[in-house]
Amino acid sequence: MRRGEVQIYTGDGKGKTTAAFGLCLRALGHGHKARVIQFLKAERCGEHVMAEKIGLPVTQCPMGRKSGPCSKPCPLLKEAERVLKDGAPDLLVLDEIMAALRHKCVSTDEVLALLDERPENTEIVMTGRRAPRELVERAGLVTSMEKVKHFFDAGVPAREGIEY
Repeated sequence: MRRGEVQIYTGDGKGKTTAAFGLCLRALGHGHKARVIQFLKAERCGEHVMAEKIGLPVTQCPMGRKSGPCSKPCPLLKEAERVLKDGAPDLLVLDEIMAALRHKCVSTDEVLALLDERPENTEIVMTGRRAPRELVERAGLVTSMEKVKHFFDAGVPAREGIEY
């Protein structure tokens, strides 16, 4: 890969994590190394089953979203730092890092430092709602998923293979 950029998938609409996993598939399809670190997610979903089958490493939050306050320092941020130092992937997804910021598991300064320290050829994708201005300014691509209409609002429950 050439020079790595910083991408953000944000907004209140569906599809941020799905888009990030799709980019991993594209990278793997071209022979690049990809890795996913999921902040505040501990539940196993369909993408994890497929990731195992195709050799996409996924690290999840040991505590999950509903388990109380985050550990300090954040073990997943430390894992991201380690991954970037020890044979960095071509693509690193920091899924729901914006939620980790809102829950004060990590700080904006810590994330900015991680971006500064990444190898030049590593692409970073960060997902989650309400991306802070400082990260938006640092990114070369920001996509906001906008919810126009969602069947959840009509009481349709999450469906296996579609939402998880």
